[in-house]
Amino acid sequence: MNTEKQLFLIGLGMGSGDLLTARAKHALEGAEIVFGAARILESAKKVLEESASRGEKQTTVRFESLYKAEEIASYLKENPQYASVAVVFSGDTGFFSGAAQFFDRENLFEGWEIRAESGISSAVYFASKLRKSWQNWKLLSLHGATCNTIEQIRRNPACFFILSGAEDLRTVGKKLETALKNGVLSSIKCYLGSNLSYNVEKIRQISPKEMENFAESEHPALFVLLVENEHARFASETPFLKDEDFIRREKIPMTKQEVRELSVCALRLSKYSVVYDIGSGSGSVTVEAARIATEGQVFAIECNEDALSLTHENIEKFCLENVSFVRGFAPACLENADFPPPTHVFIGGSKGNLAEIVRFALKKNPAVRIVANFVSLENLCEMQNLLKSLEEESSGGSDCDASKISDVEIRQVAVTRAEKAGDFHLMKAQNPVWVVSFSGNGEKG
Repeated sequence: MNTEKQLFLIGLGMGSGDLLTARAKHALEGAEIVFGAARILESAKKVLEESASRGEKQTTVRFESLYKAEEIASYLKENPQYASVAVVFSGDTGFFSGAAQFFDRENLFEGWEIRAESGISSAVYFASKLRKSWQNWKLLSLHGATCNTIEQIRRNPACFFILSGAEDLRTVGKKLETALKNGVLSSIKCYLGSNLSYNVEKIRQISPKEMENFAESEHPALFVLLVENEHARFASETPFLKDEDFIRREKIPMTKQEVRELSVCALRLSKYSVVYDIGSGSGSVTVEAARIATEGQVFAIECNEDALSLTHENIEKFCLENVSFVRGFAPACLENADFPPPTHVFIGGSKGNLAEIVRFALKKNPAVRIVANFVSLENLCEMQNLLKSLEEESSGGSDCDASKISDVEIRQVAVTRAEKAGDFHLMKAQNPVWVVSFSGNGEKG
């Protein structure tokens, strides 16, 4: 690009000037004005002060405590005299960095060449200090963000976390203690790093109990945490649980194991799925879905207060953090909710609102995947009539002849389990269940 104006996005690394790359230092020294968060600007100032003391940086530079792309773009429009600008970030510009917003909103900087100078990320630095390889780590951030912490640790041999401070560390410690107590995790190793690259840097192995009781130090600390779970290497790829793994309560229904497995498979979930479990009951499908959609969201919708409470108990037992709870009758309780549209919907109970629920889901996402369970012939007949109506309706897409739904399957599941009776085992039949699955035929939402 032929332009006289350059905007450098500079990763300062851990904070010590000794770890600044030569290219990043050269770009910083050539800047007329430097933008960034206040803490990061302090590091940049020290680098430039050291350069000035060695005679490497002669010109003065202006510092502005701005870091949002739109704010910086507005400032530069009001001050067109600047032609060489730097925006500084901690760590590496490609690792949980605010630099991403500048690439996403490049249209704000017409006439500017945007260039990134990567720094040394905390993960790379921490791995070198621990003498470990980091290429198979799951990289996560709790710094102003949330993630499905325990489930990520359960599924990955090593998880690296960026933390905001001591409060985050105590929270993770408490979650780990609960997961170990509930048998979600069996054994782990944790390594804590604080104030990396500074003269008060500390790196040590730490237990979940020590994390939970961690006290504030005299130095405001920036933390990173590595949690190793060797047992994740041997975890089954099929996430399904046994019925006895769940907390049960009399008179609150639960989708039984064999039906649950078939239904969840029929949903075809991914780790990014957004799932509505309508009529969550005991929460067994909610739990199974949340353990698959580790980087998605699951919404448990239930009109019965006791059932919703039990769903909550089972979510807490399995230490899942990607589940939200909605009490009410669907779809009315969802009409004005600020939820992302569902990619998948499971209907375990409709309370007479089956057609309304299905049409609501298709309206929110015309390509939604829906699976429903039925134990009565009347409800199955209602679904069959609804499917016929939907198949006769147009999807409204580019192919006007396409029906609103496709990929319809209706299966009956009749399970018989062996139960011990004295010295013998007798086969006891469970109620047959119809599993109906289909997909919306519209554009993906």
